[in-house]
Amino acid sequence: MNLAVLGINFRTAPVGLRERVSFPNGRMPDILARMQQDLPHTELVLLSTCNRTELYAAGDEDRTDKDKLIRSLVNVSTLSSDDLRAHVYHRQRLEAVEHLMTVAASLDSMVVGETEILGQVKQAYGAAEKAGTAGSTIRPLFQRVFRVAKRIRSETDICRGRVSVGSLSVDLAEKIFSDLGSKTVMTVGAGEVAEQVLSNLVDRGVREALVVNRSLDRGRALADQHQGTAIPFDRLEDYLPRADIVISSTGAPHCVIKAGAVRDAMAVRHGRPMLLVDLAVPRDIETKVGELENVYLYEIDDLERVAAENLSRRQKAADHARNIIREEVAEASGMFQAHSRAEIMRQLDDLVRNIEESELERTFAKQSVAPFPEHCDKCREKVRDMLHRALSKMVAAPKKALNESLRDNTWDDTRDAVRLLFGLTEDDDDGNA
Repeated sequence: MNLAVLGINFRTAPVGLRERVSFPNGRMPDILARMQQDLPHTELVLLSTCNRTELYAAGDEDRTDKDKLIRSLVNVSTLSSDDLRAHVYHRQRLEAVEHLMTVAASLDSMVVGETEILGQVKQAYGAAEKAGTAGSTIRPLFQRVFRVAKRIRSETDICRGRVSVGSLSVDLAEKIFSDLGSKTVMTVGAGEVAEQVLSNLVDRGVREALVVNRSLDRGRALADQHQGTAIPFDRLEDYLPRADIVISSTGAPHCVIKAGAVRDAMAVRHGRPMLLVDLAVPRDIETKVGELENVYLYEIDDLERVAAENLSRRQKAADHARNIIREEVAEASGMFQAHSRAEIMRQLDDLVRNIEESELERTFAKQSVAPFPEHCDKCREKVRDMLHRALSKMVAAPKKALNESLRDNTWDDTRDAVRLLFGLTEDDDDGNA
């Protein structure tokens, strides 16, 4: 039995290629059923997110071969084999186990510590259960992976502390305003950062979005994504009193929001708090704004300082998390080896039984033995018992050595030696997982 993973992710393939091998959750059971037609007697889990598509397969060495997994994935996507082959990675055995744990713990994510990936892995496993492609290897493996991810979250700071200035802006808003559902956000500028912050704030429940931009068409395009309102740039000060949260990220060479304008806005607001986040370099907002009562001003340096501290903390947590994964992979190897031990023990018992039956049949067929009278049936049983005990004693020592090798980390060498000495095959052995 082998465990393998074949995949592409944001490091190995551009988004244009990834989207051609991306699958919605609702189609997963049907897709897995189709893939199992290509890979019979193989357990399958398919993980598909915006940043990765990975096929986990448990079966014999032949069915988890890289070429077969590529063909199976190509058959359910719009990619050619050559397109996929140029960007995939293929890992096997304990390296595949370690990779899965690393993915579920968000150590392989674009943003280390993000929380969405574990839920996505659980959804992928659920789809495999629904499709009937999760079996005796996949089930305990994924349950172990879920426990490992939970352990990492509870024992490390991997998920604590935002690391992007955009997400930090959202955190600031939540700290200052307990209820974002009644607040209005204004973005000044409609670039990538403004889009990210606005999207996050709307996701957190912000009631109204105002987009101020020099290009009204560009501003309208962003506003329309969030059922907001596009405002001409020269009307900024007119709409400023309506804004509880102002996110400014223009490319202007000078300040676009003056202290006087904010002072006037606060008078109209009757002192209700206002948060302004200046993400621009050069700065968009006059520093004197931060001196006004009930006005909270944060600049890019403030956010980057917090982000750097959070990233440092998260990197230390990531090192801790990787140590946990190494421990868990070692234990997982024991799980696979125990499965392999049962299989190789069965092969030894089968060997004893086959030799026993063969030798007894040959012996009792001889003319000197076959004419034994009926009352010698007991003699025949005694011969049978004697031969069985002798053969069982012959394999007792290798069985003991196999059991001990699980405890002293010499499994691979001991298993291979027993195979060689007794002529056992590898076809049914799970030791390679």
